[in-house]
Amino acid sequence: MRRKEFLNRLTWIWGGAVLVPTAAMLQSCVYKPVKRVELTQTDIPFLDALGETIIPTTADAPGAKEAKIGEFMIVMVRDCMPPDHQDILLDGLNTLDEHCAKTYKSSFANLEVPKQLEIVQQLQSDAIAHGLKQKGKNTRTPHYFNILKGLTVRGYFTSKIGCTQARRYNPVPGKYEACIPYKKEDKIWAT
Repeated sequence: MRRKEFLNRLTWIWGGAVLVPTAAMLQSCVYKPVKRVELTQTDIPFLDALGETIIPTTADAPGAKEAKIGEFMIVMVRDCMPPDHQDILLDGLNTLDEHCAKTYKSSFANLEVPKQLEIVQQLQSDAIAHGLKQKGKNTRTPHYFNILKGLTVRGYFTSKIGCTQARRYNPVPGKYEACIPYKKEDKIWAT
């Protein structure tokens, strides 16, 4: 009887020893949204994923992630953006992160591309609706997605990749040509 009792207790102890750390590990796998007070280096993958969804990689040119758009956004927000716009952007990014955590149990950066695209399309619709609500007001506040989109476009097309690979690059000084043939499928000029 002692042997059976010993084995029974050993099984319970061993099961508890395995179950408790496993439950703790599984609980730690749940994504918890980040409450941003300012943008930091840890936000680069998040911002890169948002930028890549706005300007994706194509056969002709690399996307915003290749242009290191996250690093550009951090510098621009920290050094060049007015505090009220910084607050709007940070609140919006926090809301987006909470939405992704609640709906998908993941960060935006870790979602599959179709889900990221769906979220960005919804953000675009929200930004349009926000703009329509503000029509006729004297003071208008921008939607955070419009700020984010502006930073992405500005950062991408002022980067080396955006100027030399997404656009036709012609170093200046060059010769002056008044009439240049242009086809509809041609890239726009960077210079």
